[in-house]
Amino acid sequence: MHKLLTLLSKGIIFLVKGVSLVISAILIIVLVLYLSAPIYKFTEPAPFKGEKIWNPYASMDSSNWHKANFHMHTRMAGGLTDGRSNTGGAIVKTYTALGYGVFSISDYMRINTTLITKPFYIPAYEHGYGIKKNHQVCIGAQSVSFLDYPFGQTLQHKQHIINVLKKHNDIVAIAHPEFRKGYSPEDFKYLRNYDLLEALNHYRFSLKQWDAALSSGYPAYILASDDAHDVNKPGEVARCITFINSPSVEATIILSNLKAGNAYGVSVGKYEGQTVDSTIKNIHKLPIVSNVTVKNDSLFVSVTSNALAFRFIGQNGKLKGKVLNRSKASIAINKNEPYIRTEILFKGIHGADSVTIYLNPVYRFTGITPVRPVGPIVNVASTLVYRLIGFGMLFSLVISIFVFRRRIFKRF
Repeated sequence: MHKLLTLLSKGIIFLVKGVSLVISAILIIVLVLYLSAPIYKFTEPAPFKGEKIWNPYASMDSSNWHKANFHMHTRMAGGLTDGRSNTGGAIVKTYTALGYGVFSISDYMRINTTLITKPFYIPAYEHGYGIKKNHQVCIGAQSVSFLDYPFGQTLQHKQHIINVLKKHNDIVAIAHPEFRKGYSPEDFKYLRNYDLLEALNHYRFSLKQWDAALSSGYPAYILASDDAHDVNKPGEVARCITFINSPSVEATIILSNLKAGNAYGVSVGKYEGQTVDSTIKNIHKLPIVSNVTVKNDSLFVSVTSNALAFRFIGQNGKLKGKVLNRSKASIAINKNEPYIRTEILFKGIHGADSVTIYLNPVYRFTGITPVRPVGPIVNVASTLVYRLIGFGMLFSLVISIFVFRRRIFKRF
């Protein structure tokens, strides 16, 4: 019995040693990862300004709108990730029936090639595996970047991830910022170098974040996404749609127009008794934007159906004007107003399935064309100090762990 107890205790000690070693190694790896992030020198935000007003819809042709979705998931990793109920075939069948001209599958950290034979195929994936859902939708992806800061991110980490992703993707969109408060409105006063902001996602809307970015003088254009994990659920398909204006669904042309802001977002409400079949039937009845022009410092917008209301939103998300029960509306843009974006509300067929169109902003600029604010530069001195202090503390921690383990296990 004594020998058995001795053997058992040695086994427990060996197990504890192994577990403690693994935990220590993971802790060290995580600390090294976080210490690798550079420190940036952010500039204070400044609103759009200038005598001219930029209109991203200047080349719009109202006969060339295409429904698009770049954010949805299929089953992967044996069903461990959310998306286990989706297959590539089911997505193709459903979104084709819904009349989408362009759609991409954005699996987690994987480029899905199900649609590779389609003329509109655009490789995409959802980047990020952090607990705070600090995710990005990478569109026109050349490769997958596995770098992330999974246990929370400061503004520095968020900017670093954006910069890394921009090297390997045509478009970087910030995914569902409001989800788990992954990105705050305050973040968007300073973040730069991304292309789109997913203001409409069927899980969360992020309009405060969008207005924060625009109010800081950064032309963040809209992305609207279903973020569908099960296309058999009517509440997950055709809920948030990106309409792209393009003469063709060829990938490079679609990417160019999406990136240039020649697109808008649509949200569609869910109603009781809704089915995928009824969604397919009704989605073709959506109103369409027919005109967006700027003339003499006034914005003119028209749609194909009578709207309940046009809402004109300006700096800091404030309502600047409202027009009721019309198919067209206009607003004079004050000389001191940096930008105006438009929301157009429509009554739903079943009441709860109301429709809202969200246009990209028109905004002030100087020069021939707008120049996007440059991203923050790395503060070399601060980064060096941060890493010296951090790695010094890490070295002390490693020594302390080693000494502690030696003292504890020496007794046995």
